[in-house]
Amino acid sequence: MRRIGCVVLLVLTAIATVACGVEPKPRELPAGFAKPRFILISDQAQGPLLIGGDYGMQISLDGGRTWQPTDNGTTPALAAAPYGSEILISRGTTAQIYGFALTSPAEPAAAWPFSGAVTELAGNARRDRVWAIASDGGNRLMYSNDGGKYWWTMSAIGLCRHPRALAVGAPKGKLVERLWVACGRDGLFASDDLGVNFVRVPGISNALTVAAARSQPGQIAVTTPQVVVTKDSGLTWYLSGLTASAVAIDPRNPDLVFAAGSGGRLYASLDGGQSF
Repeated sequence: MRRIGCVVLLVLTAIATVACGVEPKPRELPAGFAKPRFILISDQAQGPLLIGGDYGMQISLDGGRTWQPTDNGTTPALAAAPYGSEILISRGTTAQIYGFALTSPAEPAAAWPFSGAVTELAGNARRDRVWAIASDGGNRLMYSNDGGKYWWTMSAIGLCRHPRALAVGAPKGKLVERLWVACGRDGLFASDDLGVNFVRVPGISNALTVAAARSQPGQIAVTTPQVVVTKDSGLTWYLSGLTASAVAIDPRNPDLVFAAGSGGRLYASLDGGQSF
């Protein structure tokens, strides 16, 4: 990986000081999370990290130096999405809601108000819009504009049959948020009308996961499995050189990106994912 020059950076997620001319060491992911289903950076002031997978969820309050399990033991955590001032977690056929701090117990698990298990989620903190992929003999795109109380099935015209990941980008001007969908070998898709219509984004032939910046319109990171990033909605792509299974962009600082790399290690980028 590229060495970081003589610079001192203070970031809210406690990635802390980078020594002059010394390559920062990658941090370890918790045991059993070498290939997590998702990584999320909370919108809470100090930016806790949340990682989910087949062995439940764990959080880090110090930028990935140490990890601790959340409540609800090892119940699988399939997907997560921020909305309003909370985080929605899919446990498959049930859902749980956590506060941004992630240190208090969640609300009791409740069944989704529609059939099937939720395999993917996306939302935008400080807004109540949430999207979900429900799997029940097929995949449906669901949408809620009230924090998950009521849901609608979206037509999703032009979307692939097997979505792998969702992400919600920052709105540009008066437009609604852009919904990004990673579709594996079918590529990367986007919707600018809440999920009614989709178009394929050129330049990506294998989109495994996707993360979007909340504070910078058009900035996303995609695992292909190499992490590739764009800051102009796909007109220009940057290759990071890091192979990863999950990626997350800090909601306040789009230059700060975390990725779950090979060997069960957590990597950080200070230039928006162009290098780790």
